[in-house]
Amino acid sequence: MDTEHKNRLLVLHRLKNAAGQGLDASSLRSMRASGFALDTCLRQLLVMVAPDFPVELPGADLAQRLSGRHAYSFLLQTATGLNSSIPGESNILGQFRGGWNRWRADADAESVCGLTSYMHRLFRDSRHIRREYLQGIGGSSYGSLVRKLLQPDQHARILFIGQGKLARSVHPLFRDYVTAFWNHRDSGANPEPATLRFAPDAAANAADWATHMIITTPADSENDGIWAKLAGQQVRHVVHLGRRRAAQGIWSDPEHGFAFSNLDDIFDLRRTQSSLRSAQITRARRACERIAAGQETFAPDRSLAGALVQGA
Repeated sequence: MDTEHKNRLLVLHRLKNAAGQGLDASSLRSMRASGFALDTCLRQLLVMVAPDFPVELPGADLAQRLSGRHAYSFLLQTATGLNSSIPGESNILGQFRGGWNRWRADADAESVCGLTSYMHRLFRDSRHIRREYLQGIGGSSYGSLVRKLLQPDQHARILFIGQGKLARSVHPLFRDYVTAFWNHRDSGANPEPATLRFAPDAAANAADWATHMIITTPADSENDGIWAKLAGQQVRHVVHLGRRRAAQGIWSDPEHGFAFSNLDDIFDLRRTQSSLRSAQITRARRACERIAAGQETFAPDRSLAGALVQGA
């Protein structure tokens, strides 16, 4: 994209308030008549190719104005999730694509033609940034961290000990695996209707079934002693979310044939992930700025380019 053409790109950006409120519906319609407008949970954007913003644009006095490579760098950082509340998340790119497809279906041909090359370039560069700089970036929820610790394969059978709030919050991160619940009493309600549930008196059967165990109950010497013994049959890895490293108790027995991780291992991994994530975000932002300035090039993704042409 040549410098002169790039310098015609203009972006108007408004952050919503703490209550998630932005421009009203009438003002948004006015924005969409001026260019490609995107309304997300955090911000409202207007992207256009013009010598200047129309003075009658609603809310223009309250918005951030960006032009040229600064506008493109901002769009690229936003589309790749770098400006999201969880930096690096991938949902925003889908919002860009969906919003663009809806807008161009109703906008006049001249406006669509003026922005098409920018948007195709944005989608291509976003793919490059995510592939080269944001691979593997994820959240730091208990579920995502436990999954990284366990590293289960496709044949894993994961048993949750307990079915309280913690178990219910972690379980969704394991929906791609075969899972089951065991609880010390029958609550009468299965937290996941399609998931196997072992009866309170079937702890041994549950342990024989499992290859991995996630204990979500508080540390308890008697209960932990039972499960440490049962896990010794064929379980490969146990994660205990109620135990700290300084009080591992029976779990520290070197005779156990399984790997054991405690809550401090989760905290250690979160610190490591946070450090790596911060470095990835910094490198990705710099790459966005270099691409916008024409200082970084890469081989185009032919399959993606073809898909964009077909969808244009």
